[in-house]
Amino acid sequence: MSSPRFETFLARLYCDDAFLNRFLASPDAATTEAGLDEREKLAAAAIDRVGLMMAAQSYRAKREQRNKAG
Repeated sequence: MSSPRFETFLARLYCDDAFLNRFLASPDAATTEAGLDEREKLAAAAIDRVGLMMAAQSYRAKREQRNKAG
């Protein structure tokens, strides 16, 4: 799955903790909020949740490191 809308959705999951939590609590509501189509919603529902959380944590740590350095 590689549409600009889906890529934006993924980036938001990685960078927006509140949105990530909404997605984890209610994937359908979060994907609707993001404007995903049915195919994209199915792809989002199939996301590896553990991997998603690990990636979000990794990006968060990198942002924090960059902010401390800058």
